[in-house]
Amino acid sequence: MLENAATDRLAVDVAVGVLLQRDAQGREVAFLLTSRPPGKVYPGHWEFPGGKFEPGEDAETALRRELHEELGITIGPAQPWRVEEMDYPHARVRLHFMKCFDWTGELHMREGQRMAWQTLPTTVWPVLPGTVPVLRWFAHEWQHAGETHALAPPSPPSWLDDVAWDERGLAPAIAQEAGSKDVLMVAWMNREALLQTWARGQAVYWSRSRQRLWHKGEESGHVQTVQDIRLDCDRDVILLTVRQEGQPSGPGVACHTGRHSCFFRQLDGDGWATVEPVLVDPERVYK
Repeated sequence: MLENAATDRLAVDVAVGVLLQRDAQGREVAFLLTSRPPGKVYPGHWEFPGGKFEPGEDAETALRRELHEELGITIGPAQPWRVEEMDYPHARVRLHFMKCFDWTGELHMREGQRMAWQTLPTTVWPVLPGTVPVLRWFAHEWQHAGETHALAPPSPPSWLDDVAWDERGLAPAIAQEAGSKDVLMVAWMNREALLQTWARGQAVYWSRSRQRLWHKGEESGHVQTVQDIRLDCDRDVILLTVRQEGQPSGPGVACHTGRHSCFFRQLDGDGWATVEPVLVDPERVYK
């Protein structure tokens, strides 16, 4: 999932709280996971709560502020645990994990996220890539053998049934760029493509010509990081808000012609004029 990520970017420091429950013998038995709210990268994925450092903050100060803002609690002393760097398509992050055993206040999901107390293996799905190493650390400390998290949902999510799939089991999907609002491309999705798009946090489509799933950027590296997924009023068109990624230090292109958008022809009265330049040589990025 982290393929084609740039490794020359400066890492953003993020404070992460591992809230833990203990049993009567003082052993760690459960930890808190929260889901990422709609509108953020990887919406619906489960993670340990926290957030970015603000200027002048250290890890514990940032964590104390973030957990109060996100969850409405005030933590006691935070125990530094591990530091891990992750390369996501949208950012490189340095995660400062800290264990928390004491806090005051009731847990309130102030950003519309969900919460779940978990043990190993976790039952929530999907978990954020940056969460997976933590589950493995717990498995080592708790001497847990076997899987640490679910690799697939226990049953297909019911929201897949809300889409009005056509007789071929497909629905058109529009990819719109976050920020500029440019319409980048239109493709097709089936149930598995939509499910994988949500689970990966990157766009996956159904190729009618190749009759297979198509992870956007699987050859070129120009993946689409999904920030939001919407369904129209007739429930038969899917709208993705994406960040179009590119190769390191290069522009992101959505079109196989090497242009930023597939909609590069404009009607000028006499015919269709090409109004967008080729940014990347398609022969170099498509095999």
